[in-house]
Amino acid sequence: MDVSGINHINIVVSAGQFPDVVTFYEQIIGLTQGVRAVSKRNGAWLYCHDTAIIHLSVVEQPPYRGSNGHFNHVALSCSGVAAWVQHLNSHQIRYDVDYRPAPAMTQLFLYDPVGIRIELNFAGEQLDLSAPGA
Repeated sequence: MDVSGINHINIVVSAGQFPDVVTFYEQIIGLTQGVRAVSKRNGAWLYCHDTAIIHLSVVEQPPYRGSNGHFNHVALSCSGVAAWVQHLNSHQIRYDVDYRPAPAMTQLFLYDPVGIRIELNFAGEQLDLSAPGA
């Protein structure tokens, strides 16, 4: 028995927040909406290539007993840290940078429109913080 990776994460948003959250994950993170099974709730599946990784659910109250609506972060494996920095800067998205020496990894931390922390991990990449726009 083993775990092979993350299947998906679920983000619960209100109907009013839904358009901004979809736009953020499409235009800023680069995911695309894809096939979604029929559901009692409105929502969307956001795909990375052919894999559904984020399930957005529209609800006006927490959908599950004990749910407090808090969510810490979503971590995504990425590449091309310098291009990402330019992209985020061009959209005026605030982010923090961290570098982990072992194993070598640059991390960018930002927030989506409903306050969920996004962690972008760049294994083996180091950002030149002296470069313009960094």
